[in-house]
Amino acid sequence: MMHRLVVNPGTPQAWEIQLKPGTTFLGRAAHNDFALEDLSVSGSHCQIVVHDDSVEIKDLGSTNGTFVEHAPIQEAKLTPGQTIRLGGVEMLFYGDDNKPATPAAVRPAPIRVARVSAPPVPPPVIPPPASVVESGRQLCKFHPKSPARYLCNKCNRTFCELCVTSRTVGGVVRKTCRTCGVECVPLQVRLERPAPPKGFFARLPGVLIYPFHGSGFLILLVATLLFAVLRIMSFGWFSILMTMVALGYLFSYMQNIIHATAAGDNEMPSLPEMDELFGAFFRLTGTVLMAFGVPLGLFVARLFEVDVPVSAIMVTGILGSFYFPMAFLAVAMKDTALSANPLIVIPAILKVPLQYIVTAILFASIFGISQLGNTVVGLVKVVSFTTTSWSLFFASFALRACWSFISVYLLTINMRILGLLYLTNKEKLGWFSH
Repeated sequence: MMHRLVVNPGTPQAWEIQLKPGTTFLGRAAHNDFALEDLSVSGSHCQIVVHDDSVEIKDLGSTNGTFVEHAPIQEAKLTPGQTIRLGGVEMLFYGDDNKPATPAAVRPAPIRVARVSAPPVPPPVIPPPASVVESGRQLCKFHPKSPARYLCNKCNRTFCELCVTSRTVGGVVRKTCRTCGVECVPLQVRLERPAPPKGFFARLPGVLIYPFHGSGFLILLVATLLFAVLRIMSFGWFSILMTMVALGYLFSYMQNIIHATAAGDNEMPSLPEMDELFGAFFRLTGTVLMAFGVPLGLFVARLFEVDVPVSAIMVTGILGSFYFPMAFLAVAMKDTALSANPLIVIPAILKVPLQYIVTAILFASIFGISQLGNTVVGLVKVVSFTTTSWSLFFASFALRACWSFISVYLLTINMRILGLLYLTNKEKLGWFSH
């Protein structure tokens, strides 16, 4: 009796390879002496050399490895009764005495012998173990991102195409569990298309509650206190320097929100670091001058008694207000004041005209509410310094504190809207496509 290998031992799909003297090549490709139709087996997986007094196995650089007694090998001598695994295909090596050198308790299932000169003879066709089952959202046991296509009724695990053993039986491909050896039930995969991403208008209602997601309330509170401290420190001989620092930090705060929104985050980012504030101040200043430089220039000229129509100042101011949100978004995203130039801003506006018009209207409305509130609070502040009533003084102080918090809240909403405009239109804008 020749040396032989039993493929899938102990299963109904077991079949036998008889090893002729000399070299026998095993692999998935058809040019091998015996082809193993399993995706885990390499095209030229290994060779087995039968000598007069020994049998050796050698791996041929396979992808998933050759194992003897569950240990990876490059070359090894085989002893009867040893288990061999090529990728995910199990085999049992028999000696030439027709008796496996395994314990008596281990008895391999009946096998079908194939002649060396012909392809392996498969066992009779076995009908599928069960009808097709719908898999729904089930995923592969070993590839959690892949949908399951087969179910093993014995171990109750689900597998994708790569994680089952394929074997042609009577002209029909059967899929078996690599662990249990039983045939798997085909699963009818129902692929569910992911919901399309929400557009700009669908996301707008959420901007009102965005500042309170996660630890947003605490961040708003700390930002309010920090801005109040920076304003207080802006008085005195170094007021210009502290004003630059305060405006720089304000720009960094707004830029943080835009960046977090553009990245798809639904929670408030942490407060920015106190670094590069002067650079942030100059980026903010450059954006304002690019948007409102013309009306400011006309206004200054009128102060010097140059005959400038008020209507020209108003028209250029309105155009600047319309231009500013997109210019600010471009500067915040590209992190340079040069991005506020018309060659970038105007084409961007024309690519998303309807969404930008709505953005500009909301931006101006929220900014207008904020300025109106600042005016009212300014009047209350004057009253608080002239009154002799302590209750009125503390009431006015509480009102100013609440309005400071609301101002930061409104500012956050405005930046969230700008971030959503970029998030939902970044392919159209194409600012970072090159």
